[in-house]
Amino acid sequence: MAHKLTLFAVATVLLVLGADANGCFFTGAVFEHTRYYSKNDSARHIVEKNLVSYRRAAEIASSKGADIVVFPDYGIFPPSERAQAKKYMETIPDPKKSRVNPCEEREAYSQKIILRTLSCMAKENSIVVVASMGDLQKCEGDPDCPEDGDFHFSASVAFDRDGTLLMKYHKEHLFYEFGMDLARAQQNSTFETDFGTFATYQGFDIDFGRMSEVARWQTVDAVLYSVMFIDQAPQMMSVQFWESWALANNKTLLAANTQIPGYLAVGSGIFHGEEGALSYTFNPEGISKLIVARVPKCDFESVAPYASITAITDDEMWEWKGDGHDVPEVCSRTLLNDSTEIVREYRCMEENMTDYTFVKLTAPKGHVDACNNGVCCFVEYETDGLTEDYYLGVFNGTYNHFGRYNWFEEDCVMARCDPLGDRPCATFPMKSETVFRHLHLKANFTSKVVFPSVTESGMRLVPRSEWHHHSHGNLLSDIRFDRESGRKLLVAGLKGRCYDKDPPYKR
Repeated sequence: MAHKLTLFAVATVLLVLGADANGCFFTGAVFEHTRYYSKNDSARHIVEKNLVSYRRAAEIASSKGADIVVFPDYGIFPPSERAQAKKYMETIPDPKKSRVNPCEEREAYSQKIILRTLSCMAKENSIVVVASMGDLQKCEGDPDCPEDGDFHFSASVAFDRDGTLLMKYHKEHLFYEFGMDLARAQQNSTFETDFGTFATYQGFDIDFGRMSEVARWQTVDAVLYSVMFIDQAPQMMSVQFWESWALANNKTLLAANTQIPGYLAVGSGIFHGEEGALSYTFNPEGISKLIVARVPKCDFESVAPYASITAITDDEMWEWKGDGHDVPEVCSRTLLNDSTEIVREYRCMEENMTDYTFVKLTAPKGHVDACNNGVCCFVEYETDGLTEDYYLGVFNGTYNHFGRYNWFEEDCVMARCDPLGDRPCATFPMKSETVFRHLHLKANFTSKVVFPSVTESGMRLVPRSEWHHHSHGNLLSDIRFDRESGRKLLVAGLKGRCYDKDPPYKR
């Protein structure tokens, strides 16, 4: 185990890591939380135990100079059916109608332990707190009111440094989540702090156009994202997808995920809109981690970098080193079935690639092209020897997600993959031995929003200094990777999202 830290030892960095005087950066933190849950415990006990972990993370984040800390979706309580979900709900007041500070109004909020605790965490640590919780709103008389007389909203809340409630946002896209109700209308998810203007979103929102639209507002400094993510290879693995989202939208993303490997959830980080990952973790071993990074708001070159990852358990904390060490070669549920130890046995899924066109790379170097429904994809590459199976895949059309949700994608991806049954490219290993020295991937997309990604063996993000992405005026998108010593690449991908072609979202 790495060197242990104490709050006293890290407190000395407080003065040099917070938001600077001229506004060129702020210091952000995200907490990847291994949520506590036991079916034998009461809802209150589950909430209180998880909030103890949140308090500890907020204290450490503040001691490291963080201006803001973001917590994951479903980090305080688990997703559940409606009757069980109601036990975790609290009625969140509207901060647009009146000033609300649950930490100062202790008597009024004595039974609302989530609101009170989050507010006091912010006030006691002088840090902005963003977290997810359930918002119960009475709705008798509303024609859409559920039979039990309440709306259950999955909500993000933000508290200012003094504990004041700054905003609440109701999730606009639910992924199943049958214990919750959809937001009643589209909302303005932005709020202001003394160090910038931020937008907040949750979970499934990232797959739709509104989050990208708001991210592109010039007034927004960063997007704060709470999630319990489902990893899907080859292009929608948590940190890989979030870095590509930040690059596609030229906006910093602070992504806080749960750490429950058996539920396909692992990986969190802070991703800059031009430089990519400032700090991230992807290591499925069931330990909570706090990721802190200095986030440039102006010229990247003028801001001295700072980042850290701290492992946190009930009894101790330590500086986290060797991230990625616990990534297995195989995580596919298709091959492994469900895990029996959800905090130890990592699982992932595959994207729905039924309608992709695949062409195999057969020579150590060369070029391959493939087309699908009018979109053509081309890869030129050079390896030290092609000892494993790699395919070029291309898709253009309406993508069906888990047999329930649909949107329009254009995809061009080169990936390490293995056969299964009659499918030559069906599952995607997490490790490889094939060294690539050069790769040029390009496609003739129509999409204006293209997510680029390059990952290597062990699900590590290839440094941005080694690859470049461009979307050209003629709507040609490409990735160029060059490194003389090479890297063991897993995936290089371009994922175009044609939001204007999406069918209407249906619950």
